[in-house]
Amino acid sequence: MNSIATNFPADMGGPAPTIELTEFGDFTCGQCRRSRSLLSSVVSAFDGRVRYTYRHFPNERSDASRMAALAAEAARRQEQFWPMYQALFTLPTITRTTLSMLAISLGLQYHQFLTDLDDEDLHHRIEADRRDGHQLGVMTTPALFVDGHRFYGKMTLSRLAPLIQSHLSRHAQPVLSKVDVARGMIYWGRGE
Repeated sequence: MNSIATNFPADMGGPAPTIELTEFGDFTCGQCRRSRSLLSSVVSAFDGRVRYTYRHFPNERSDASRMAALAAEAARRQEQFWPMYQALFTLPTITRTTLSMLAISLGLQYHQFLTDLDDEDLHHRIEADRRDGHQLGVMTTPALFVDGHRFYGKMTLSRLAPLIQSHLSRHAQPVLSKVDVARGMIYWGRGE
């Protein structure tokens, strides 16, 4: 399977972006941490035409990795997914104590956050992301999909930007959309 659905719960971008940029990531992965500024630059460079979506793909052998994913989901329940997402990538060590302090610093309701860390529904949500990743052939993080198609190789702006531009061009509405010969009318893109 080489494509991916586009209805993710953790995304940011314009209201009606044309291209989906989806990452299967792990908050404890060094390469995922290093790619933050690149992915932010890509989303910014295309000014609302790219929607970035983060999917969880925690390391199965790491309690810290799974705990970080749970913290992000617990923060989502308080509408603080993106602040938690940003902060998790900066934590040198992830433990229940560091996550508790982070929740307080982000202004989350502390007791609710701790309760949510143990909620089975959040475990299931993370596992669903992981299963989806496996079905798409994800084996390691970060795994990036551009408009549903797997991106292979080193992530750089010089490699991603032309690929995204190519996908945007495919979705662009033609300048001349319709000619009505009988009425002598020319209809331009976007209904003009």
